[in-house]
Amino acid sequence: MENPEDLEHILSCHWPHLFASIDPTTPITLSKLSTRNWLISSNGGLSYILKSASTLSINSLDFELQYLIDLNRFLSNEYRVPIPISTVTGQYHANGKYWLYEFIDGKVYADNDTSHLFDEKELISLAKCISKYHQFLMTHSPSLASNKRSTTREHLLDELKQAADGIPQISSSTITTTTTTTVTTTTTSGIDLVSQYFVGCYPLLCRLLRDSLSRQQKSNIIRSYPIHRNLRPSKVVWSRDNHVIALLDFENVNHDTLWRDLAVCLSTFCTSSSPSIITDVDRMRIFIEEYMKQMSGGTARVSSQTEQEVFQLVVDEIILCAIEDFTFIYWQYIHQREKFQGLKAMEFYYKRALWHAEHALKK
Repeated sequence: MENPEDLEHILSCHWPHLFASIDPTTPITLSKLSTRNWLISSNGGLSYILKSASTLSINSLDFELQYLIDLNRFLSNEYRVPIPISTVTGQYHANGKYWLYEFIDGKVYADNDTSHLFDEKELISLAKCISKYHQFLMTHSPSLASNKRSTTREHLLDELKQAADGIPQISSSTITTTTTTTVTTTTTSGIDLVSQYFVGCYPLLCRLLRDSLSRQQKSNIIRSYPIHRNLRPSKVVWSRDNHVIALLDFENVNHDTLWRDLAVCLSTFCTSSSPSIITDVDRMRIFIEEYMKQMSGGTARVSSQTEQEVFQLVVDEIILCAIEDFTFIYWQYIHQREKFQGLKAMEFYYKRALWHAEHALKK
């Protein structure tokens, strides 16, 4: 666990040139923003973010930082991303773990902020930014494309089955897919409510997963790229007049299809105010229409798919992501009980997968 004194020492040793022009009497504030992000600021206008790498692999960190440098060059001041500032020795990181970039000022929405529904103007601005980012992935030299993914959906089927096989047989009369509001995970009779809920959801989730996999395989889309994988509201910076100006937090970059990026993006930027499991289909179509227009007029075409085909591919990916999250939460319950997110979280992702299969795919 880093403390302020340790971080101040790292800054003074590796980036002294950034602070040399500041009056020694001017206080510099170090504020923790999140687990791996600290804001360094002063009254003189200095403002930086110190990041702690999420991986212990120097090769992975080197890839992330070079990726950002290349992406920034491609964006050519149209949009911003975090750019590593060289240390006094010319390196991009210190101790194989810490790196520094200039703070990007703007408005960032919380992921759980349901009070703000992104309107047509904002979604069009977002689509332009994401399409530009995806153009970078498709045109980078040397090629970033691969036929492999960091995870496979077939593997998710195996995980579901293994989890179900590990649950003791439960009488069919006790199986239900309606969760309880209790905070406990067992009843007085000893029935494991979480496992009972998992077993109740399992058959339908397997069918939805197989159906989505079948549709994806027919599309012949096998190319994957080192995508962001977490394009949520908290990762996008907006100007005062509600235009996207920057993307943040690329530490989870890994190979997957572009549809995965779009699924995460649209399932968080196009949610309905109530219930939040629902993605607003009309707003999704606004985004996809602009995204496809930008891609068709850019330096690389995303695919030969029509807007409707892309819409269906993204909805299928939303379903797959929801099942993946559902399975991961149950895995937490079995292996990391202290981090278990609760039955309500499992119910949320189960209902999200079900709603999109029953309604969004038919629109």
